[in-house]
Amino acid sequence: MKRLIILSLILGVTHQAFAFEAPAYFEKSCGSCHTVGRGDDVGPDLKGVTERRTREWLHQFIQSSQSVIQSGDPVANELFAKFKNKKMPDQDLAVEEIDAILDLIKNGGISQTAGDSRSATTSTPEDVTKGEDFFLGRISFKNGGAPCVSCHSVSEYGPLGGGVLGPNLTQAYSKYEDKGLGRAIKKPAFRVMKEIYSGKELTDDEVFAVKSFLYKADQQGSQNIDFEKKFIFLGGVGVVVM
Repeated sequence: MKRLIILSLILGVTHQAFAFEAPAYFEKSCGSCHTVGRGDDVGPDLKGVTERRTREWLHQFIQSSQSVIQSGDPVANELFAKFKNKKMPDQDLAVEEIDAILDLIKNGGISQTAGDSRSATTSTPEDVTKGEDFFLGRISFKNGGAPCVSCHSVSEYGPLGGGVLGPNLTQAYSKYEDKGLGRAIKKPAFRVMKEIYSGKELTDDEVFAVKSFLYKADQQGSQNIDFEKKFIFLGGVGVVVM
């Protein structure tokens, strides 16, 4: 009898220690791209999603959205195209854990804080320079996070001057837009970034500075692309005339 009681206590403690907390998971892994009732962001607003889609469909899409898209599912492909072919990271979750998140969404989600809501379009040259220093590691992040250039490159800091583990971020501002990019920096949803910055999150001022630098890089990158297109076009015209 004593052994049964002890075993029950052990199992109870283990269950509590590893209990899945849907609100915490949503905030870390979903909130950087989605809202619940606050409009579309990097991804679609999730309000009412449990009424629009079946649980089975949602389970499959959350676990591996690209598999559903590649299967030819029309709804998945429509969403993929609508949100500029942004790939949603696979979520390694059990069905019960996904259901806990879906129940949370059904009940209105969690209170999402906007953090630093300043738009990078209001940044000064000093903000951009500071963001560049953070990006390149000239200035260390307050909580000890790795500099962005460890994994990413941007505009003139190409593959030989930046990391290649992550994508080039020159057009990240256009891709994610201001609020989405801010959330992605503040609470990254991608697995590698989550591991790297776990317990080392950027402050609101650091997020704004990095976002400002990427905004400037995006503008400069767009100008360079337009110039290259014009140069190629004029070169072609010159060849025809000659």
